[in-house]
Amino acid sequence: MPRALRLTPYDVPFETALAVPMVVAARLLLELAVKQGGLVLTPAGFLKRADVWHIFDQTEWPGYDKATTLAMNKVINEQDAYGVFFTRAALQAAGLLRKRAGVLKATKVAKSVLADEAAPALLGELFQAVFWKMNLQDFDGNPLTFWPQHHAGLILWCLSVTAHKWSSAEHLTPLCTIMDTIGESVAHDLPGYAMKSRVLRPLTWLGLMESRRQKRVSGWGHDEDFRKTPIFDQMLKFRVEMIGGQEVRH
Repeated sequence: MPRALRLTPYDVPFETALAVPMVVAARLLLELAVKQGGLVLTPAGFLKRADVWHIFDQTEWPGYDKATTLAMNKVINEQDAYGVFFTRAALQAAGLLRKRAGVLKATKVAKSVLADEAAPALLGELFQAVFWKMNLQDFDGNPLTFWPQHHAGLILWCLSVTAHKWSSAEHLTPLCTIMDTIGESVAHDLPGYAMKSRVLRPLTWLGLMESRRQKRVSGWGHDEDFRKTPIFDQMLKFRVEMIGGQEVRH
């Protein structure tokens, strides 16, 4: 993490942290791992369907319609339950689940964050894992290599001052990222897609942002906007000194 960013998860009320989508899923996964003595993985390295369903059935994920997932799949594998898959990967990246002989075991630290009052600490561990211990390109198939995750700290600071009102990913992308670091010409929609899938969507699942979907006035489909929640400013503090000309964007 950049030194200009300081995490203060204990400024988040534990009752609020307990309702965060990824915290809910993480607690369910860790509790199941403790109860069963571990989560047995399939030969392909995924959770068993029964364990996936246990989590999927009890969670909701902003931006994803559970009814659509159920309608499109006769059975729910971990790859189909994207939020469950993403949270499991974050728990492993955070060192709260460790793989041993094809079984995911809860670590001692994981057991210590299962208490209700430890929910803010769990939220902090998940946040760090998502942006600084995982490669988010692995989850969206976007050809933009690692962009914009390699300047996540800057993006978070920019969001802290730009995401007060409802805004689209396309609007926030040029304001909060360094577009020049893409390096080569890409399809016009790829940066906005990367911003949504690698920054805004994880932040909604971590409770730091919220989203809303509205039917498009013309054409088919929906538009989606994002804005900060109170958790954003409770959890993130910045020590930033502006140096240079006033024309500099970042």
